[in-house]
Amino acid sequence: MDLTTLVTACALAVDPKIMHALIWHQSGGEPWSFTVAGVHQPQVFRDVSDAVDAARDTYPAEVAIRIGLTGLSATPRSVAATMFVPCSNITIAACEIAQLAERCNTSKHFNGDPIYCAIAAYRGSWQRPDNAFADAVRTSVVNNDAPDFEMPAATDVNAAEVRSAPRPPLRDAATAPPAAPDDGERARLSPLFPVKPRPSERSPIDAATSDRPTVEEQKPDTQSARPNPTQPPADGLFVPRSAQRSPP
Repeated sequence: MDLTTLVTACALAVDPKIMHALIWHQSGGEPWSFTVAGVHQPQVFRDVSDAVDAARDTYPAEVAIRIGLTGLSATPRSVAATMFVPCSNITIAACEIAQLAERCNTSKHFNGDPIYCAIAAYRGSWQRPDNAFADAVRTSVVNNDAPDFEMPAATDVNAAEVRSAPRPPLRDAATAPPAAPDDGERARLSPLFPVKPRPSERSPIDAATSDRPTVEEQKPDTQSARPNPTQPPADGLFVPRSAQRSPP
C-alpha cells in the first residue's frame, strides 16, 4: 500500500492532503519512528517491536516524544505498540487536529485558517504553537510536493473497516501544555493563542515516580530520516522511505 492510499483511508477528520504533508514533515513517512523533544532527526527502526523498546528506554522518563507517522505526543512510560500502528496513528492525530481546529475557530484571538492554527498547536502546544511547522505543512499542500511511496506490508488496512469504525478517544495531551509559563512569557511566546494561567496537572503518582533510575542505554541500530520538502521524488512517483534528507 502506498502512503497516499493509507492516509486517504485513515484520515477521517482532516483533508488527507494536509495529513500527508504533515506526515512528510514530521516523520518522513517512517511508521516505526519517534522523535525526542529538542532533537530534529527522528529515530527510525526496522520494526515496531524495536521502536517500542527504544521509545520506552528513552531517558528521562518524563521527556516528551512524538510517535509514528504523525508524531503523536507521549512520554516513554506511556508508549504502546498500538500508537505506532499507521492507520490508528493517523486517525487519532486527525481527530486531535479537528478538535483543536474547533477551538481555534471559536477563539477570539485568532482570525486565520483554523486547520493550520490546529496543526501549530498539535505540533507544539496551545501556549507555544509551532507556527514554523504549520507553515511548512501549508507550503507542501500548496505546492503538492509531499512525495508518495510504498509502505511496509504491515501497514495495509481495509478502508471499508476503517471508515465504519468508531473514532478513537481523543487525548488531552494535544491541548494541555507540558508546563505553564508566567503571563509575560505566554504573551511573548504565544500572541495567537493567549490563555489564562492554569495550575499544574501533574499528579501525585507522576511526582512519586519521577526519580526513576537510569534505564538501559538506547539501542544503537537506528538510522536518521529527515523530511526535505524541496527534494523532488526519486525515480518517478515513489521515493525511498529511509533516504538521507537534509534539514529544511
